[in-house]
Amino acid sequence: MASTLAESSKRFVAELNNVIGKEVQVVLSNGEVYRGVLHAVDTQLNVVLSNAVGKTGEKYARVFIMYRYIVHIDSIEKRIDMREFAKYAEKVFPGMVKYVEETNTVLIGDKVRVSEIGVEGVGPVAERAKRLFEEFLKSKGVD
Repeated sequence: MASTLAESSKRFVAELNNVIGKEVQVVLSNGEVYRGVLHAVDTQLNVVLSNAVGKTGEKYARVFIMYRYIVHIDSIEKRIDMREFAKYAEKVFPGMVKYVEETNTVLIGDKVRVSEIGVEGVGPVAERAKRLFEEFLKSKGVD
């Protein structure tokens, strides 16, 4: 159980780090909403937004938000359709591709896992999968 919690905690931090530099919407407990680029997060989960806009349109160069007021943070970025990537990858890796709906990931062979945050694995299949995923993202207009 402890290792599952530790792994979950690592994933949470990885997901949060993956959103730094991207546009988010932060909803506060008092109903205020700020939209801007997630500039920084500290260990307490206080956040800094840059180029932020408030609910009524006011603009801020920087907004510092204390964690205890945050109800949720929404990523504004485009969502990657991993099911579509699985179909795309099947053309290059016939019979080796499996889409896992529960985790929104694509498995290629036994050792390569592709998710919205990138490719995990080593070796020639992983290298080819990485190039293929980058090509797929570029074709969809995702940075």
